[in-house]
Amino acid sequence: MIGILGGFGAVGSEVARILHQWGETSLRVGGRHPQPVAWAQSCYVDVSDEESLMAFATDCRLIVNCAAPSARLSQQVANRLHAAGIPLVDAGGIDCPAALTPPVGRHPGSALFAAGALPGLSGILPVWLARKLGRVDALHCWFGVFDRFTPGGAEDYLEGVLRTPASQHTLPRRQSNVILPFFPRPVLLQPYDDEESLRVTEQLALRYSRWYLALDGEHLARALETARVLPREAAIQAVVEGATLDVAGRHAWVNFLIQVDGVRQGTSTTLTLLLRAPGIAQLTAACAAACAKWLLKSPEPVLGLAAECIDIEAFMLLFCQEQTGIDIELFDRGIEHLNEMSGGAL
Repeated sequence: MIGILGGFGAVGSEVARILHQWGETSLRVGGRHPQPVAWAQSCYVDVSDEESLMAFATDCRLIVNCAAPSARLSQQVANRLHAAGIPLVDAGGIDCPAALTPPVGRHPGSALFAAGALPGLSGILPVWLARKLGRVDALHCWFGVFDRFTPGGAEDYLEGVLRTPASQHTLPRRQSNVILPFFPRPVLLQPYDDEESLRVTEQLALRYSRWYLALDGEHLARALETARVLPREAAIQAVVEGATLDVAGRHAWVNFLIQVDGVRQGTSTTLTLLLRAPGIAQLTAACAAACAKWLLKSPEPVLGLAAECIDIEAFMLLFCQEQTGIDIELFDRGIEHLNEMSGGAL
């Protein structure tokens, strides 16, 4: 039995669908407002209540936590499941590994955190692409998310944006009206460094890396500018409303564009990865579902952040299956050439 917390939300319901499509026939979907699911158990669960949570987790060989906001819920879920020795995959919970203590009288259980899109895939995909070169000199990442936010999703998004550590180098200025290949409209590029980007840069021993959020629409960008000086609830509301105004009347999309420059078999080489998803919930769910399937097959206990712990090649074989609805393409050229092909220019 695989249990899915937050299973009736946008992410959790998609995790359940993907796992079902991948042949998992014993699923328990839980939330505070349960709905009938033809191919799974549907249960009430309040993740903030220990008795309710542990009753839900009974007989589960793995729990996937998609309850939001992760910033307030993931740690207590992780503590209780870890103490009971129940394996866990959490789409968020980036701070949880450091706070977990080994269970008393039990073998250490497995738990993967930050098994979502940002962070998560944003740390996995650059490493996967870089491994296709013999030497990597530079990395460029552009992450575009054009979608609505729930209040819980907005809170988690702000938690990531506002906790950015002090950069080890001077970040470039924001750039507006930038055309990127395969992006539907010009975007605002917001450079950033966070714990994940710094970790990837160190892991790959890079001399140069640049990471950008690609924002399409003025309202979310304006909300993010003011978020640091607003009260928490007001900032969350501003992000929800800003994203809603930007997306109104248009289709949601997510584009990840990642470029590595280096050497392969003695030749200077540039590779670019394009990931496209219909929305952030679908992308987060696809990563969490693939992490869950991978963890079930892991012969040893695993505890930490997904991007640091998983076998990336094995993960990608799962993640790239058709049922996720995620498209990935690889190009043996950089974004300048790809822009020329698509009629744009940087």
